[in-house]
Amino acid sequence: MAQYDCWGLYEKQFEGHAVRIRLNEGVGEYVCHPRYMYQHTITVPLNDVDESGFPFPEECKLLDELEMLLKDRLEEQQVAVFVAVVTTLGYRLYILYTYMPDFCKKVTMETDRLWIYHQLSSTSEEDRDWKMVEDLL
Repeated sequence: MAQYDCWGLYEKQFEGHAVRIRLNEGVGEYVCHPRYMYQHTITVPLNDVDESGFPFPEECKLLDELEMLLKDRLEEQQVAVFVAVVTTLGYRLYILYTYMPDFCKKVTMETDRLWIYHQLSSTSEEDRDWKMVEDLL
């Protein structure tokens, strides 16, 4: 599904803290699609951050590798759509929309067991209107 990847970069302030958002602007045809009514967020605590709470370049490379691993597994057969990556206060959040939240949780748990560099956790909740994306903007 990589054909829709078109990422925009944004930096914002939220409650006095810097937030970096990478938003997949190529998912227009998926937004609010009834098939993708569950928002699945994977939370990754960062290991080493600068004074603003952002990772250093070495860790960014690992996080990019993790993202590709997750994308390969979760976008397979259009089970999920990667929508945003948010970095702030020592955390990176990968935000997807799916119609199979239990599958996404299972893949996240499996990846957590295999990935030695960071600990992963995830949550899924119904978000038919893609409110999370609206809030990011």
